[in-house]
Amino acid sequence: MKIKDSFWLGLLIGAASFGLFFLLLSLINWESLGVFAKRAPYLLAFIPGVVLFRMMLVKWNLDKMGRGVLAVTIVGMLLVFFLVKSVVTP
Repeated sequence: MKIKDSFWLGLLIGAASFGLFFLLLSLINWESLGVFAKRAPYLLAFIPGVVLFRMMLVKWNLDKMGRGVLAVTIVGMLLVFFLVKSVVTP
């Protein structure tokens, strides 16, 4: 089956992979970790996007889809860094 190489489909796949992995990570008690407790699940949820990006560009030769996944990953990481404040506990 041939997959259509589409930027919009890459955006959708990147967002879906982030959402599913974030739901799995939300089951962990992150408050016991300390300083990076608020940002950790968000940042770890972007790992599947990076893996998908590499596989789409190198292994599957889906350039537009890979760019869509990369766009979701970069914009999401920037949003996490600027909008989620890390609470430092003494």
